[in-house]
Amino acid sequence: MSKTAALSSLKETDQPWAVHHDPERFARVAELHRKAFAWEPQGWIPLGIHVVDPAHSADLSYDNWLDPATMFGIQCHVLHDTLTVGSDLLPSMPLNHLGCAPLASMFGAKLIMPDEAGATFQDVGPTPLPILCDIADVNELAMPAMDAGILPAVERIMVYYRQHLPSWIDVVPPMPSGPFSTAMQLRGSELLIELVDRPTECAKLIRMCAEAEANSSRYLHRRMGAQMDRLITNFGILGTGLRLGEDSMVNLSPEMIHAFCLPAFEAVNDICGGRGHVHFCSLVERRHEHIYTALADTDSVAVISSQFGFEYYQQHVDVLRGRLAVESFYGDALAHCIGEHGSFEQWAGGFVPRFKNESGLVLYMQVASVEEGQRYWQAWQDAHTLPQR
Repeated sequence: MSKTAALSSLKETDQPWAVHHDPERFARVAELHRKAFAWEPQGWIPLGIHVVDPAHSADLSYDNWLDPATMFGIQCHVLHDTLTVGSDLLPSMPLNHLGCAPLASMFGAKLIMPDEAGATFQDVGPTPLPILCDIADVNELAMPAMDAGILPAVERIMVYYRQHLPSWIDVVPPMPSGPFSTAMQLRGSELLIELVDRPTECAKLIRMCAEAEANSSRYLHRRMGAQMDRLITNFGILGTGLRLGEDSMVNLSPEMIHAFCLPAFEAVNDICGGRGHVHFCSLVERRHEHIYTALADTDSVAVISSQFGFEYYQQHVDVLRGRLAVESFYGDALAHCIGEHGSFEQWAGGFVPRFKNESGLVLYMQVASVEEGQRYWQAWQDAHTLPQR
């Protein structure tokens, strides 16, 4: 069967999913996530394993990035392979290939398309161009309606996904862009200086981005029939509100995070319900650990999401316990642990026995094949049987 024919068959039938439909298992997985983020000990550290075989996206182009069928066929393979491994993930299909484009586009930002694309769960999507020549322009900026920018196209893609998937698979809107990061997209890096020189106008822009993000996310989730008190993240985790992508926040001091970001997070959660996630990217060379202390005492954030957050958890679990849960291990973390410990099995054999009876931690990672995912999943289960060293 040709690749095109294979994708067509996946789009036209629910049968590939039938073998994976296990409501009792999905309920257990959801409870694992809930308990972990609530700091309830359960003798298990949830681990999700996404399978993204690059062969499925070899011909992918952003030429058709708003065509529902283009990404759906590829994401069907990703979801099927991921469910085959059977790790601690909930069945969902997210629109991650749109990156942070939807919200910025609603304010009128033009989008630069990437030269290459892939079906990975870390796709950043198109890059928005700033629209504000001066921070004072925020006073002329209108709050966007729900038919602004590419949001109608986003809704069309989601409806297509919903119509072609069984009801037990959640359709998840694009990754929510954090209010501060969106404000920087709309104004550019000049915003960092203006936070000091013109804080009132900066706060107004950030608050507008928070309100627009909350309204559009609530609109799209409700369009799919989701309850705002039970939101699945873009990575198959049962969240605690929206998981906001706030990479630009790493440029701020803890004092500025308290002044500009926390009120915006509270504004989002007032509309979307619950205490939310906040994501920022951490790298092998840069951990940005001041973010944890800046967010640890706020009631508006329950979970912090960062690639190397598991290391901070390992070092500061006594400080985090009961206050701020951690979602981690994606991106470069797997390769880093293999490099440091020789294998995933060696790392897991030391980490899991030490922390399996704690709580406050959910991990997930990405592999390139079902076989690789099954090997790591077996190693994770084996690690839970080992005594603490």
